Amino acid sequence: MASSVVQRLSLINEIFREAFYSLYHHRFRAALSMLGISWGIISVVVLLAYGNGFRGALDAGFRGAFSDGTVISFPGQTSLQAGGERAGKRVRVTPDDVLAIGELPLIKSVSPEFMQEFPTIYGNKQSSYMTRGVAASYGVMRAEKPQAGGRFLEEDDVRLRRRVAFIGTEVQRKLFGTIPPVGQTIRIANAPFEIVGVMEDKVQLSNYNRPDKYCIFIPWTTMGNLSDTRYVATFVWQAMSPMLEPKATLQVREYLAKRYRYNPADERAINMFGSEKTNEITSGIVGGLKIVLTFIGVLTLMIGGVGIMNIMFVNVQERTREIGVRKALGAKRREILLQFLLEGLATTFAGGVIGISLSAGLVWLLSPRPFLAELLDDASRVTDIHLVMSVQLVAVTTTILMVVGLVSGLLPAIKASNLDPIEALRYE
Repeated sequence: MASSVVQRLSLINEIFREAFYSLYHHRFRAALSMLGISWGIISVVVLLAYGNGFRGALDAGFRGAFSDGTVISFPGQTSLQAGGERAGKRVRVTPDDVLAIGELPLIKSVSPEFMQEFPTIYGNKQSSYMTRGVAASYGVMRAEKPQAGGRFLEEDDVRLRRRVAFIGTEVQRKLFGTIPPVGQTIRIANAPFEIVGVMEDKVQLSNYNRPDKYCIFIPWTTMGNLSDTRYVATFVWQAMSPMLEPKATLQVREYLAKRYRYNPADERAINMFGSEKTNEITSGIVGGLKIVLTFIGVLTLMIGGVGIMNIMFVNVQERTREIGVRKALGAKRREILLQFLLEGLATTFAGGVIGISLSAGLVWLLSPRPFLAELLDDASRVTDIHLVMSVQLVAVTTTILMVVGLVSGLLPAIKASNLDPIEALRYE
């Protein structure tokens, strides 16, 4: 039993030695094969890393608009008949009903939102800006972060109907320039408002009506002094957790459908756009791009595999007499098969290691690539494409490489193992 194990280990060791000796003896040919595989690996890794970076840039742009689990809701009109009501009825949601949504079990926060453009004056400067009447919770849901020394609206501001304002960065730049705005007074629709905070620079790929940096935010209760606030233009709510957003959406739809007597399946009655919808859009765009990039990279890698296969077939042809001699001396088919398969796998593996190492350097060298930062005035550059070489990417690439190496080495190895020893010895 022990002697049999020793013999098998000795045989395997001999097969390995023969395989690597052959690679060393034909090192120039092996190097060309490795070059083809390395180039294919570089193509796969860099292209997929670009796809990951593209996804990251889109996610950063969308995340700037609102926090996870936040949904923007727009009252519309019905498209389905329900309870004797005709389709096409306009749904008018009141602030009280919006606040009642905040009492639902799966809802964390809610805010009505009223929007209207008003003339705004500071000193001798005057312009028109979109003014949004919102609740204190709106700041967290819509990622409105104040600059140092300021704050967003608070619950007391809403409850006491204070005339306070939180302004966007472009409003600050055009009205105040280098003057610190916090504590200053502006006039909105000829009513005085004290500025309590200025928004930090915000990356915002999606918006409705206007980017936040061009807006002024005031308590929605105070907005009633400037315009009609009987019905909300939009309302914003946040689920208890991002995972609960689909269930929370259904809960909100059912509540409003019962309140306004329409079919809860009628999505046009209340149009909703949130994190889940954003992920669907992003996944669709990135998924299609990554399929194309993966196809290009795998095709390049397969070309490298075909190169290895061709070289291995030439290798088999050149060593036909050697194979005949080994078979005549008692070498079995599986031993010949294993030797040539090992040569192909070793070449593929070495080329893969070199390719992945070079890919890591290229990913570092090429990142980041310009994308959305200039368009969105993103000084942080988080919306540029930062190439990402993730563990998952390396795992996918390694799997593809193993398949290519196995196929590239297996076919020539099968041909070598099937050679007839008598015919092989006669080969010139």
